[in-house]
Amino acid sequence: MDREAIRRKIKNLLALADSDNENEAVAAAQAARKLMMKYHISVEGDRGKERIQKGVVIKELRFRRTPLRQHHLMLAWVLAKNFRCRTFYKLKPVSCTCFMGFEEDAHAALMLMEYLVRFMEQGAKAYGGSESQEYCWRDGFCVGVSDAFKEQDRKEPGYEIMTAIPQEVNVAFGKLKIMKRSDSGRMDYRALDGAAFSCGKNSGKRAVDGGRISRD
Repeated sequence: MDREAIRRKIKNLLALADSDNENEAVAAAQAARKLMMKYHISVEGDRGKERIQKGVVIKELRFRRTPLRQHHLMLAWVLAKNFRCRTFYKLKPVSCTCFMGFEEDAHAALMLMEYLVRFMEQGAKAYGGSESQEYCWRDGFCVGVSDAFKEQDRKEPGYEIMTAIPQEVNVAFGKLKIMKRSDSGRMDYRALDGAAFSCGKNSGKRAVDGGRISRD
């Protein structure tokens, strides 16, 4: 398969990532990720909301109805790390998490972020319990998502190098005149409720694998 054919395949997969079918969307986004990583391809596009320099764009996920939480930043950090992006957040005029990277990388990260936020919000609501238990469930969910990506990457030798952030992205990020908070979402958690944390962690793993919300 030549590189142009691979580019077309990636674009088709990212189009599927916009699907309302959650299983199809996450599977398509991850398949696109594997191709981008394997062939070191990020096709330039013109869909970016804000172009910083050639090939580098910013994609935003706005939080209008749901308040921006620390766990959303944790998810953004995990996805940015796995899709060769930098991430930051803004509170004005509307709270949002942002991904900066090559077009396909940032788009795939955004699509998965939308899906995982919905999955996490639904799962936390389904779990119920006290505010502290819900917080621990969300902690576990974020760790489960991170662990699922690590497990996938262990099956694909060389991903550690492939997921390195491109120099162009780091240069563009360095030119941003905003308060950068790219490290604010790292895995900073305390499993105060082991049962809630474990349940959330299992749900996070299932989310990345294309599963559905579980009350277990």
